[in-house]
Amino acid sequence: MQAGSGLRFVAIALFWIAAAAFAQDATLERARKLLDAKQAKEAYALLAPLEQQRAGEVEFDFLLGVAAIDSGELTRGVFALERVLAVRPDHPRARAEIARAYFLMGENKTARQEFESVKRARPPTEVAATIDKFLDALEARERARGTGVAGFVEATAGYDTNASAGTSSSGFAFPLNPGFVGNAAKDADYFVTLAGGVSGRYAMSDTVALIGNAVVEQRGNASSSQFDTGSFTAAGGIAFTRDADEFTVAAQGQNFYVDTNRFRDAAGLVGQWRRTLSQNDQVSAYLQRTRLSYPGQSARDANRTVAGGAWAHSYAAVRAAASFLGVYAGQEETRGPNVLDYSHDLWGVRLGGQIGIGEKWTLLANASYENRRYGGPFAGFVQSRRDKELKLSVSAGYAVDRNWTITPAIAYTDNRSNTPITDYERTMFSLSLRHDFR
Repeated sequence: MQAGSGLRFVAIALFWIAAAAFAQDATLERARKLLDAKQAKEAYALLAPLEQQRAGEVEFDFLLGVAAIDSGELTRGVFALERVLAVRPDHPRARAEIARAYFLMGENKTARQEFESVKRARPPTEVAATIDKFLDALEARERARGTGVAGFVEATAGYDTNASAGTSSSGFAFPLNPGFVGNAAKDADYFVTLAGGVSGRYAMSDTVALIGNAVVEQRGNASSSQFDTGSFTAAGGIAFTRDADEFTVAAQGQNFYVDTNRFRDAAGLVGQWRRTLSQNDQVSAYLQRTRLSYPGQSARDANRTVAGGAWAHSYAAVRAAASFLGVYAGQEETRGPNVLDYSHDLWGVRLGGQIGIGEKWTLLANASYENRRYGGPFAGFVQSRRDKELKLSVSAGYAVDRNWTITPAIAYTDNRSNTPITDYERTMFSLSLRHDFR
């Protein structure tokens, strides 16, 4: 009788132990499913109350660490992953996740060491690609606050439905000048563009840095060489950083050419304030003053003033996902007397975003709208000119490796104007190959 009771006791004890183990495994499985469903906060709420009881279990600590990091509890996530690495120093996913946590905490040096440690272990291709993205972001962050130089070269080939940006009509009539003017129709053509640039930053102290950049670009059309364009743009200034704020003042200049002839020169100043609100949000505001000169067309010489602001947001739960919204307004005023057909007030909106698809692709989409009200009628027309310009673009960047990117793109412009010669549509299809020097 006593032996039977003892066996029953052991059986019951074993049953409850097995049931507890099953419940624990069910808890971990539930946490995995929540993390896979991008419900990190729910997974963290499930696991956090069990930390004191289950700390030291490799799988529990790993899942808790990932859930904590994705929920913004970075320090607690690091502690959990450190327990994993204390038992399993060769745990590649734990090391990659703790590197991500250090990255989000701004611990650049430690994050780089951990990412490079994982990469030396030759992880799967998709993991290596993700690590490269983080290393690129680290380099960009370090350049933004330290001393460094970066550059790029890019070649683009494509097709332009309106290389001359001419009117969509085959001809138009001047109301004040009887007769018909032809040869203003849009001119479709194939094109090739070559571009290159360099940017640099020299840190004078922890809070002050000199900044500069320069870009050169040349586009050649297959048939319409009279519409070939080229430009050289340069800027240089100083940046002041204080906590979450950065203030930048820079001088800017550009020479723009059409068919190798100087078409427009621009020189001016820009001041910008940028503030990091959180790990995922940033706002900025700017004021720009530019002096425009048109060699051989002095009537168009003008001073342009634009002020604007923008907000940018990144989505931590989705790879390479971000969006932005910007608004601006300003005025371009001709310097010559009684030249109202080029002077205008303007305002506009820009928005866009990007999202990672797999480990290699990044999809980008942008849209902008600008409204321009001119001070008088364009030459020969009765009504004061009004333009409403819409621009849309979509591109998909494929990262061959850290430095090479292939990007197919489509860009559309629709400039609605009450003046026929400035009313046009344009679509460009292109394929670019870019190499970044870091």
